[in-house]
Amino acid sequence: MTSRAFLKMGRRERAETEVEVKRIVILGVLLALAGPSIANELDVLPGKWWEDERIVKHIELTDEQQGQIRDVVFEHARLMIDLKADLDKAGLDLAASVDQEVFDPAPVRAAHAVFQTARQKLENERFEMLIEVRQILTYEQWQKIQKAKRRMQQNRDQRRPGAPGQQSGRPAGERPPGF
Repeated sequence: MTSRAFLKMGRRERAETEVEVKRIVILGVLLALAGPSIANELDVLPGKWWEDERIVKHIELTDEQQGQIRDVVFEHARLMIDLKADLDKAGLDLAASVDQEVFDPAPVRAAHAVFQTARQKLENERFEMLIEVRQILTYEQWQKIQKAKRRMQQNRDQRRPGAPGQQSGRPAGERPPGF
């Protein structure tokens, strides 16, 4: 729809169109912020797993590897903090561009492009960090981490209400197996 066609619409029709466009843009922003998905198979365990004694022992991580991973994560984390701030600002700008009394799609598209670029930069930085961490690990260590990650995801899925295979109606005070 062109700006001219938009202006020729009746007041009520324009308002309905503006509301619908705002909803779509805001939903897009929320979905983008809710969870950027980066090469899930390249992902590692959450938190500072390289400092967790059980994981370190399980995957046989050396002191040298721990130091290398700590340095890589620190270096990239500093950059990702700034990139996340850029993404947050771009998200605010995008929302503000949608919420204008006289709606003009051109600034919204421009703000969306800035938002997408900021998101991509953050995802690229995280991806590069994961690549560097993977280079430090042996294949066997990597496989053990992936197996542990899958186990954690399965446990998380089983604890969600209504998850397939979840036991319900467990007597109060009784612990699930393994706990």
